[in-house]
Amino acid sequence: MTLEHFLQLAHRRCQRAWAELSADLRLSHNEFEYLRAIRDQEDKTTDKDNHGQHLQDVVNDLGVRKSSASAMVLKLEDRGLVARFPCRYDARAQHIILTEAGKALLASGESVYESVARELASELPADIAGAFERGR
Repeated sequence: MTLEHFLQLAHRRCQRAWAELSADLRLSHNEFEYLRAIRDQEDKTTDKDNHGQHLQDVVNDLGVRKSSASAMVLKLEDRGLVARFPCRYDARAQHIILTEAGKALLASGESVYESVARELASELPADIAGAFERGR
């Protein structure tokens, strides 16, 4: 199997698994991507004052327009999946964090990829599957 074929197979299986689960979760893949980016930005907080991320950080991470990101964050906030609070260093900016509901929904979405990864790993030669495991 070529790498290209493997990637196509992985993509197809992820799409199918997501389609099956997303109806139950009431979460689009786009919403999932935003939740993931917000969580990833939270994990990158490095300021000595625990100064968190702004919308621009999510925009940069996802490569989307700021207006699109702003609309999605508002939608996620309305659903209770994220919360925003004012930045104490920049009055124009707000920090974005996941709520407990957002963290739980993100974990459910990530489980789709975990199950597909386990399934695909069982089809790989042992040395290649082992290389992926060592890379974790």
